Amino acid sequence: MRCFCNITTVVRTEDMLRGFLVLALLATTASAEPVGSPGELADRFPIHMMHVDRVTHPAGATAPTRVLFMNKCTGGCQLTVGNPDNRTDVSDVPTRSSMLAAFSQSDSVWQAVMDCMRQTFSRFNVQITDVDPGTSPHMEVMAAGLGSQVQQPAGVLGIADVSCQNIGNCDTFVPNALVFAFANDPFYSGKPLEICATAAQEIAHTWGLDHVLDKTDPMTYNSYSGMRQYKDNQQCGSDCLANNGTATALGVPCQGTFGSGTHVCMATDTQTQDEVTTISTLFGASGPAPTVSITSPQDSSTVPAGYEIDVTCTAADGVSNVSATVGGKSAGTKTAAPFKFTAPSQADGAYTISATCTATGGGTATATIDITQGKPCKTAADCGSTNICYAGSCVAGPDSSNGLGVTCVMNTDCASAMCASDGTEKHCVLPCDLNSSECPSGFGCIPAGANGVCWPGADSGGVGCNSTGSGSALVFGFGFVGFLFFRRRR
Repeated sequence: MRCFCNITTVVRTEDMLRGFLVLALLATTASAEPVGSPGELADRFPIHMMHVDRVTHPAGATAPTRVLFMNKCTGGCQLTVGNPDNRTDVSDVPTRSSMLAAFSQSDSVWQAVMDCMRQTFSRFNVQITDVDPGTSPHMEVMAAGLGSQVQQPAGVLGIADVSCQNIGNCDTFVPNALVFAFANDPFYSGKPLEICATAAQEIAHTWGLDHVLDKTDPMTYNSYSGMRQYKDNQQCGSDCLANNGTATALGVPCQGTFGSGTHVCMATDTQTQDEVTTISTLFGASGPAPTVSITSPQDSSTVPAGYEIDVTCTAADGVSNVSATVGGKSAGTKTAAPFKFTAPSQADGAYTISATCTATGGGTATATIDITQGKPCKTAADCGSTNICYAGSCVAGPDSSNGLGVTCVMNTDCASAMCASDGTEKHCVLPCDLNSSECPSGFGCIPAGANGVCWPGADSGGVGCNSTGSGSALVFGFGFVGFLFFRRRR
């Protein structure tokens, strides 16, 4: 039996539920009961519905805004209860005034989330920003906190409103939409692509898009380890409940079970939905990519702490904003020239500076350079007991707890923000030129992709880097086959 919303109903789908499943019915008061047990079902589940005033936005209409605000809730987000309005932090999700905690993961994880969102929407004229648009019309994802902080059951990882009168009659845009990806849940720890996928799914629910089978699509509940992309001609399903044979959004009958069942799509009342076409109709296609460059500091240069980053960007349709990061840590976002940033406070070491420019038409471009931050030096004597003189700068050496050559697990264990593995051991490393002598005694410069890194013992006890030829021989002689890098570069 198909279950329908009335004309004043907004369906709220709560995505990403782990360990149990809650069923709710479309009624004046939603009722719920647990279904299934931990381990029976996959990682992602929808749950129930709620009633709020419906605002009609017919299919084919152009959205009134292109700005999508990724809100990390710095300092916490205070929410009040009412008809959803992101401009005043009003939501129908909490049952009482609530505080959503700030995004708790590292700046590098947040930057990876932002990079993923920009790539996901790069085909569309959608501006992804983490700068608050204030009272200007916009769409918003609060990527922060826990579901429990807004009175949601344990394990709920995301939630959104969908405006439907009945199956096949759904709005394609909810004005001033506010949706949630509860990024502080342990499930998301170190998983920026999962946060991105949840954010992309939740905001797309406000455009009338349903859940699909394809695991490489953000609208799926099925597991996938990479970045997902919207697609056309997508079969709806993956949210069919194992024990009652319906999808949760509007009680749509299913053929098959959770993860593999199929059902008609709620907005189209057909077996498939065209996501790219829907989003392109709403926002238009992305404009031409801008041209961006980092003019200061210079690539491969040594700079003191607190240095300035200068970026230039030009775009045929105008520049919307420019953001910069150092080693994944945000240096800020500027919406008007000059695009100058002060490097964030970080330990001395080697870092990648990344600058991303977003054009008014939604096109994006990114430039990167590598620098070394540290006190200028000529010899190790200029640097103190635990630092070494590397490329004219004092950086953490082997006698530091997070210096060159120290055993590491991840990039954040290293002052250089670079943890590398040879398949057996992991050490903090520094970049080097295979044709020069930058590495200190006890370290050799070995190939790692197109460049080199200083690796302990690779100089056979000598001083300085190996040449390209001897370095390659030492790589294989010491078993450095398939050298893995844990530092991301665009």
